[in-house]
Amino acid sequence: RVKLKVCHASRAGLQPMLGRHGRRRSIIGVHCCALLCGTLYRLRPLSFSATSGPLRGPGWRQARDRTGLRLAGCKVPSQRAMRRLAVAARAERAHVLSIATEYRQEAAILQRSAELLGYRFQFCGIGEPWIGWGTKLVQYQRSLERDLCSGEMAPDDPVMLIDAWDTMIIGPADEFRHKMAHAPYAIDPVPWTAGERICGPDFFKANRIDAVTPDMKTPWRYPNAGAMCGRAAGMLQLTEDLLAGSRTSDSEPFPEDGNDQDRLHAHLLELGEAKKPLPYQVDSRCGIFQCLYEAESFWKLEDDGGILPRLRNTLTGERPIVLHGNGHTGRWFMTGLWRDMDFLRRVGLTPGDLQHLPHDGPVAPGGVPDAATEQNWLSTFQLYRIYEQQLQKARQGILWDPWKGLNERVDPASPSPMAPKGR
Repeated sequence: RVKLKVCHASRAGLQPMLGRHGRRRSIIGVHCCALLCGTLYRLRPLSFSATSGPLRGPGWRQARDRTGLRLAGCKVPSQRAMRRLAVAARAERAHVLSIATEYRQEAAILQRSAELLGYRFQFCGIGEPWIGWGTKLVQYQRSLERDLCSGEMAPDDPVMLIDAWDTMIIGPADEFRHKMAHAPYAIDPVPWTAGERICGPDFFKANRIDAVTPDMKTPWRYPNAGAMCGRAAGMLQLTEDLLAGSRTSDSEPFPEDGNDQDRLHAHLLELGEAKKPLPYQVDSRCGIFQCLYEAESFWKLEDDGGILPRLRNTLTGERPIVLHGNGHTGRWFMTGLWRDMDFLRRVGLTPGDLQHLPHDGPVAPGGVPDAATEQNWLSTFQLYRIYEQQLQKARQGILWDPWKGLNERVDPASPSPMAPKGR
């Protein structure tokens, strides 16, 4: 048996806590065989020749720099050098971090499909309180810091940050790595966000976003905060910048109950309108992300015999890796895709495997809605058309509220929220 130091994670930054700096540490006993087995597991992507020779031989400095030992606040003791060298030498890994404070059917399917497709997958926030949309940024920051400091993630590993209840991963990790290594995603090292047609929540930011992103020529040009990707170090930097709050005022850090997408838009405008480099790019051609918040479908299914069928965007010709069922119509389209893609069977699940979990969509994944449910959800397509009109008015500087007159006729004291005054 040998004694092994184990670092705790601090609550705030999840940084390693080292005894020589006056912080807590624990000593546990483990069998030598267990220690050896764990070491071999960590080094499994390496050939034996990659780990031979002195640790500080030629190339040590380059490997040390690649592994990000100089990340702010991430102090790594020398006895962990072998692990860091392993991270530098191993093959690039594709990671998926997914926000979910509660485990639901859609989350279980997402996890299964991601692992089958070759991703390293983890949930962020399970069991934690949901304060607001800023919660996802807080959880992503913690997870990225922890994994970068521990060596589970290299700074230049490709990473996705996606919602857990309304996304589907259908493209393999190899394809994600390939796309991130080639144009357009490799031209600019900044992160990428999904793009959508509707500029929400503030329609009046549409013209301003158009002005700072003149190169985007497709309808999916407005940043969506539910699906983002990039290199790990860049994704950590983006989440930190978003949580830091606005640079144009003396505001406090971004509140956890704030709107993450509004903050994402504001961050783009703060830098773009100041003629500074943009903090991220929008995947307007839908090469990685396809948002489904549409009035009608702009895609077709293709099945080439892989683990899952694929969607092809009929306008751009791209085959996205992740589908995001954002908005009401996006949820409805996603409900149909579960069935059309025979998704559960293709990933080795059945409705019975998931029935003990709640679901987020109109019906459980793979289920068929009844007539009443279908009618209710189809009405959301009318709502989408209203949002389109509001966006068009906002582009002209006009604030149009189609519900204003109706709201003025509603009596808040009435048992029926839709009952007109005096009746």
